[in-house]
Amino acid sequence: MIAGFSFSIFACSQKPISGIDLKSGEPFSTPTLTKSKGTVVVFLSAKCPCSQSHESSIETLAKEFSDFTFVGVHSNLDENEELSAKHFKQAALSFPVIQDKEARIANEYGALKTPHVFVVGPKGECWYRGGVDDTKDASRAKQFYLKNVLLDLKEGREPRQTTARALGCSIKR
Repeated sequence: MIAGFSFSIFACSQKPISGIDLKSGEPFSTPTLTKSKGTVVVFLSAKCPCSQSHESSIETLAKEFSDFTFVGVHSNLDENEELSAKHFKQAALSFPVIQDKEARIANEYGALKTPHVFVVGPKGECWYRGGVDDTKDASRAKQFYLKNVLLDLKEGREPRQTTARALGCSIKR
């Protein structure tokens, strides 16, 4: 059972993720973490080609693993909100993408790149942090880190991997 996992090599921010959803323009706050198996927090960019190449695979995972809450966070201070809102509306992601105006959320999580993913358990424990896969270009991926972690958790196993290098564009603070 996931709640019984005894591992946690580091803690994630236990604060709710809140802000304005770039796609809807509405306020958003993550639901109580215990309402799902966990929360997948993915830092995204409207301009980074690495981030953009992974949007489709992240969306597929969000649909496949609907028992997890997915939330995107946009923290790049060099990307204006209008451009970012337009991009994420066109990307048609099924989960919210929160504008992180002062990179507060990125700083709390220690996010460095886009995409950079954190899988957070119901008690705020980090089950995984790192890249979506083993490449900057999702079409070339051979190892699917995030998918494997979510499969392990869904099947009640400890993740076979808890960290991986995040590859992509640096978050501009």
